[in-house]
Amino acid sequence: MKPKTLPVLFQNIPLGLRSVPRWTLWNYVLIGEGETQRWSKLPVQPSGKAASSTNPTTWTDFLSAEAAYLTGRFDGIGFVFTGDDHIIGVDLDDCFDDISNTFTNEELERIANGIDGYMEISPSGTGVKIFTLADLHASHVDHDKGLEIYPKNRYFTITGHHLTGTLPTEPQDLTDHVP
Repeated sequence: MKPKTLPVLFQNIPLGLRSVPRWTLWNYVLIGEGETQRWSKLPVQPSGKAASSTNPTTWTDFLSAEAAYLTGRFDGIGFVFTGDDHIIGVDLDDCFDDISNTFTNEELERIANGIDGYMEISPSGTGVKIFTLADLHASHVDHDKGLEIYPKNRYFTITGHHLTGTLPTEPQDLTDHVP
């Protein structure tokens, strides 16, 4: 059975992201076999063909992504990071309860509260995504903590289920907030 997905609330997505034409859609796809089988969020174009976080010809603008999503053929929308404009994504996994609207992991909550940016609930309702500006050139991944930070060659799902903040106007130094 396909996982629960929060609907996209387009009006809550910051203009600073909407104006950048690096959008995709995504659909849940069952990948793997047997014990390793899992649902994955694969990026797609409005046409339904595969999209890629490294191929600009497969991206679209915000309004086209919104129109395609509203057809009901897609599970969500996503934004691509390229490293060209300091927009980065911070992904905090399995740290939030969308029913009580509270963090369930104190360490990830501290990290989230230390980053100036647009913070929202992930499609599952159990994670948090932060979109911010920083001068970061390499990814940082700590699966034990449930922390991933990407400056380029990656896309993040976006729900518009806004928690706090907005996209900053200047890059920030994340070294004090991110291990």
